[in-house]
Amino acid sequence: MSHVNQAPSRKIRLTPIALALLGFSASVTAQTADTDPAATLPQVTVRSKYEREDLPVRAPGHKAASGARLGILGATSIADAPVHVNAYTRELAEDWSALTLQDVLENDSAVVFTTNKNHLLQNFNLRGLDMSAIDIATNGLYGIAPANQVPVEMFERIEVLRGPNVLLSGMPPASSVAGTVNMVTKRALPQPIADLTMTYASRSYFQAHADVGQRFGAEKRLGLRFNGVYGKGEMGAEDEKQSRRVGALSLDYLGDRARFSLDVYNGVNKIDNGSPGMYSFLGQPPQLTGVGYLLDPPRGDVNMFRGTHGKYDNSGILARAEFDFTENWQGYVAMGGSNSVGQGLMFGTRAIVTRADGTTRGAIYNVDTRSQRRTAEAGVIGKFDTGSVKHRLQLSANILTMKEGTNNNACNYCYTTNLYNPVTPVFPSAPLWTGYETATVASKYDFQSLAVADTMGIAEDKVLLTVGGRHQTVKMPYRNYSESRFSPMVAAVVRPWGDDISLFGNYTEGLEPGQVVGVGYSNSGEALAPKVSKQIELGVKLQAGEMTHTLSAFQIKRPSFISVSEGGRLPALRDDGEQRLQGLEWSAYGNLSTNLSLLGGITHIKSKQRNTGRDTYGVPEWRARIGLEWQTPVQGLKVGGRVIHTGAQWADSGNRLRVPSWNRLDLNASYATKFGNTPVRFNASVENVTGKRYWIGLFGDGFAMAGAPRTFKLAATVSF
Repeated sequence: MSHVNQAPSRKIRLTPIALALLGFSASVTAQTADTDPAATLPQVTVRSKYEREDLPVRAPGHKAASGARLGILGATSIADAPVHVNAYTRELAEDWSALTLQDVLENDSAVVFTTNKNHLLQNFNLRGLDMSAIDIATNGLYGIAPANQVPVEMFERIEVLRGPNVLLSGMPPASSVAGTVNMVTKRALPQPIADLTMTYASRSYFQAHADVGQRFGAEKRLGLRFNGVYGKGEMGAEDEKQSRRVGALSLDYLGDRARFSLDVYNGVNKIDNGSPGMYSFLGQPPQLTGVGYLLDPPRGDVNMFRGTHGKYDNSGILARAEFDFTENWQGYVAMGGSNSVGQGLMFGTRAIVTRADGTTRGAIYNVDTRSQRRTAEAGVIGKFDTGSVKHRLQLSANILTMKEGTNNNACNYCYTTNLYNPVTPVFPSAPLWTGYETATVASKYDFQSLAVADTMGIAEDKVLLTVGGRHQTVKMPYRNYSESRFSPMVAAVVRPWGDDISLFGNYTEGLEPGQVVGVGYSNSGEALAPKVSKQIELGVKLQAGEMTHTLSAFQIKRPSFISVSEGGRLPALRDDGEQRLQGLEWSAYGNLSTNLSLLGGITHIKSKQRNTGRDTYGVPEWRARIGLEWQTPVQGLKVGGRVIHTGAQWADSGNRLRVPSWNRLDLNASYATKFGNTPVRFNASVENVTGKRYWIGLFGDGFAMAGAPRTFKLAATVSF
């Protein structure tokens, strides 16, 4: 069955609702088939020797976990979580020979990436709101993850919580309100591990990944885990070369009443001789006018920027200590930080298409961008009862500081090239680094917060009620800005019909810095309060056989600053604009039958700018990700694939240009065997099996990106 548009006359569309009903009905059928008396024995969960003891167990199918960490709410099972959250495992990353976070999050229907595949920077859209790599959390804390793209080799889990939630983890460095993506680092396991994975990706990229770990001592209290990656070769655009180097060390100690951990990493990404482009067809009138309509996409590997180079160097450290005061009360403290330096072709891979033959005006930038992030958190967690009500109470204090500086030598649409047959531009000279405060673009943010959350178990935990709030202070020293806001959260989980069905709802808020109004406005100099995004969500979670389903409906209102005429000579800048997102989401994971597993979801979002009445650009109304895996009769052999559908979306804020919907088919297979007594696993995957050309999505207002070409990956893992 093909899900690819070959020609207008043979256009085949996905039917997301039908796919959802198919997965739902199949899981219910599997549950019904297993209700004979012989199948009613209590279920016993057996933890794999390669699973961390302190994490929720893997769910059936092993692509997702049965629970996730929810910041101040702690580790929570999916069924007990009052929010829509999924936790993806390293097994899912291995299935697709994942190199970066993007390779994993392509399985989540709430996520649409807004930078090209294999771009040095990875930005994406979560539940209709933008997020960048710098806003990724690590073990629950912001400010540790790399600033440009996240390597997956050093992580055990990837937890995705949808929607604004400043209470749960505080404000991220770049203040995204899209949700929380939390990366859980690997730890030494009870069993020693020594894996070597060799990966080849088309066209000629080779990589080696060593993963070793062991616990030491008679009681195995001290653990060490090391992940090292080195890869180099042609990847991305045609003739573009990339290299990756990652080193990550994890230490932990398990005492009788105390636990300590330390994570340290360094990663370097390099690109040489090119990058794909991002194309505007409307231009920037009146200075530069585009062709005015969307042209056919180029090949996904067209190299718009030959002769360029770029490098991003990231390093980070995170230490955590936990102390048990009593059986029911625990204190903790965590601190860390990260440094990032990006030089060369980082961003600004933009071009404006001016003629129907693909004639294009190109822009090119040589950038020096740097950032420093420091964070610390301390808190106390307690469990107690008041009558028949059980409480889990957590209080925390958090600080996060970030400073950024960017210098840029730019060539703004200064040369003529072609969308389909680009020329080699002249790469500007490297800018001189002048320091954080004197950089051309300089910013500093200080975030401080106090938070409290109480989850109450009522009626023998048939009702879980969570109330809490975070008092957040936002400071921008370079702009003499300091404002505070208290953000509440109320959420509940109710089980009126047993443990298999959970009804949930929440009211949460997200917070973004305000600003000091600049010149040109009647209220110049006024400090505008932080922008408060508000989410209301209602949903249901269903355990059906070995499947877990989450279905939720949500509304998010996000304010925006706009010019407002108030009768004077100059307009005022007010927060009277609003983006309103209304959506439905279904996600599911687990086993449909003994040999068939499902991981997928469907997201429907309508996003409007209330002050203009227009749809929000870059927010496709429909997204679907449906993945299946079949355990074949051949021992150790699994085959699978996924279908990706992204609906049509506006390319610009004026709703003048619309990017059509697209479908993509990806396939994978794995084979586990032994050579003598040595376990070996082979993985193979193909993305964009049909070699389809399509516009994958949008970066910024008006800039469309071409989807990546057919890509092969082969990997072999030897476990010593």
